[in-house]
Amino acid sequence: MTDENTFRFLLIGISMIQIAISVRYVRMAGAGSTIFGHREEGLLFASGSAVFYLAYLVSVLAYFIHPASMAWSAVASPAWLRWIGIAPLLIGAYLLVSGLHHLGTNLTISISTKDEHSLITTGPFRWVRHPLYAGGMIETVGLCLLISNWFVFLSAFLFRTMIAIRTPIEERELIEKFGDEYRRYR
Repeated sequence: MTDENTFRFLLIGISMIQIAISVRYVRMAGAGSTIFGHREEGLLFASGSAVFYLAYLVSVLAYFIHPASMAWSAVASPAWLRWIGIAPLLIGAYLLVSGLHHLGTNLTISISTKDEHSLITTGPFRWVRHPLYAGGMIETVGLCLLISNWFVFLSAFLFRTMIAIRTPIEERELIEKFGDEYRRYR
């Protein structure tokens, strides 16, 4: 039987590496300044997304810091199923980081585009229109399998659902910015 700390420390290690890489790209792109550019999606929608993301983030952090604090929503899963979570976790993290790398300075946190924004069709963008979203979704599946907790799953599902709902709004923004070039890319 695998000790809970094995899963916890594995997740902490992978998360710390990915956070360090992601923060580098967010800072390089100045994407932090775009966090409040949520006019297009509306304050209520942006607030709902933030609440679900915060629930997800806090529950994962609680698990990292003190797993017993999340025992109330733990799901008894066999160790083999939890170990399977490593594959989607790493695949999703790779897709996300690769997407960040190819986006470079085009990265924004909101759905708004920058004035100097360019259409990226290289790297994972050759196969997936939104590799950051796809990578995050795949990564979340792995994380939820490893943590094996229904509250983490529910908050992640609600947050990712909000992202899926807002994607058509982002698509309209990209069509407005790039026109036929983006239509052909799609």
